[in-house]
Amino acid sequence: MLIDRLAYMSKLKDVDPLLKTIFALAGIVICLWANSFAMSVIIAAVMLTLIMCAGGTKWKDVRHLLTIPAAFVVIGSAAITLSIGNSAENMSASFHIGGLYIGLGIGGAETAFRVMLKCFGSVSCMYFLSLTTPMADLFGLLRNSIIPNFIVEIMELIYRYIFVLYDAANRMYIAQDSRLGYSTLKTSYHSTGFLAANLFVRAYRQAEKTYTAMEARGYDGEIELLKGEYTRKASQYIGMLSLVVILVVLAVICKIYGV
Repeated sequence: MLIDRLAYMSKLKDVDPLLKTIFALAGIVICLWANSFAMSVIIAAVMLTLIMCAGGTKWKDVRHLLTIPAAFVVIGSAAITLSIGNSAENMSASFHIGGLYIGLGIGGAETAFRVMLKCFGSVSCMYFLSLTTPMADLFGLLRNSIIPNFIVEIMELIYRYIFVLYDAANRMYIAQDSRLGYSTLKTSYHSTGFLAANLFVRAYRQAEKTYTAMEARGYDGEIELLKGEYTRKASQYIGMLSLVVILVVLAVICKIYGV
């Protein structure tokens, strides 16, 4: 997948994953706590700058990935502007259906825009973590935490089978499309149903083959991962700490002045 490939290509992939995780979580906490237009934009700009300038990820790839959550964020934020009630007292514009009034709530647009910016700021923090840290490193980090190993192993298998299901579905779709399986709306419904029905069967068979292969290689109930070699420089910790302190100071200023 694109995110996994970009994470392995990032110049920051060898940085301690614990440091990057703490920094990303700190960014999310600051963004949500500040509840500020300016602070959300600043955090998004900082994270995107680190992804592209320090990590070396191209803007076109970041822009493509941002379009995925953008639709959900915009639609969810737009819903906040709507207000439904028995009267149009707190609505700037409305129309009624039967005994209900549906319209734009007073201050709803400002609230929706604030929520949208907070979502983008938080999403940029998560993208910083996912685009600079391979999943294998994150799983290794989780193994050293208080989370039980069997839960981490389940997460690893689920993550692995995302690719298995995607590959199986993609091959089936190409085979159907080459036989004009999506030429009309009726055939599209039929092909989609056939794909969904057979995808589970193929995934189940692939799971059996994978389990047999793991047992043949000495699987004893625990998945072993090679530990990565990370660069732990004092400058990295000082730089990240300085950024967090600067963001906290800016968040306090934005909260005081309400910007």
